[in-house]
Amino acid sequence: MKHFLKYLIAILSIAVVSCDSSDENPSFDTGKDYFPIRKGVFQIYEVNETEYTLGVPQSEIYELKVLVADSFKNAEGDYSYVMYRSKRAEGEAEFSYIDTWSVRIGSREVVVNEENIPFLKIKLPVAKNLEWDGNQFNANGEDIYTIEEVKTSFETNGKTYDDCIVINQNDNEDFVVTLDQRKEIYARHVGLVSREIKFLNYCSVGSCLGQQQVESGVIYTQTIKSHGVE
Repeated sequence: MKHFLKYLIAILSIAVVSCDSSDENPSFDTGKDYFPIRKGVFQIYEVNETEYTLGVPQSEIYELKVLVADSFKNAEGDYSYVMYRSKRAEGEAEFSYIDTWSVRIGSREVVVNEENIPFLKIKLPVAKNLEWDGNQFNANGEDIYTIEEVKTSFETNGKTYDDCIVINQNDNEDFVVTLDQRKEIYARHVGLVSREIKFLNYCSVGSCLGQQQVESGVIYTQTIKSHGVE
């Protein structure tokens, strides 16, 4: 019996080591290359944004540039990357700085700090129907993200990206009080190629209830135009 127990323990130990070694196996596809990042990498997007304040819409179309400007080793032992975001209106030659975001990519997640609020953008390894709390690392309430599609294609500006994942961040379809629909698409070796946000607060008091009269919110689309390395 003692020999059998020793044998069983040895087998279990091998199994545990085999599972844990997946991160070190270069042939194991974690999906990190859906968010490829290193110093000098950039993407340029076309952005169409409409913001509602007191029911009045204000629209803007511009180009957004995201540039990885630097990197450093963080407290978790992974690397964090500094991203400069800048914009230019149609017809302008130069981009104007907006703000700085950062990204932390670990063995199990991609975390993006948007205006100092961390969001768990991608859970690794990627798999269809994988779910996680996008607000796991911030103080906001639970917000379940789901990978709806893997290895799908996305076409924009005459170019097709063949290996993409589609992440549904929310789709509540509430047209009475608050509509919250958010989706992001990432292409392998490219990164984010599409971001759609529709967050609208409707008038819900008196005769306007159910009339889809927008009081505040935003409709935002961000679609990739080009990418490369500086």
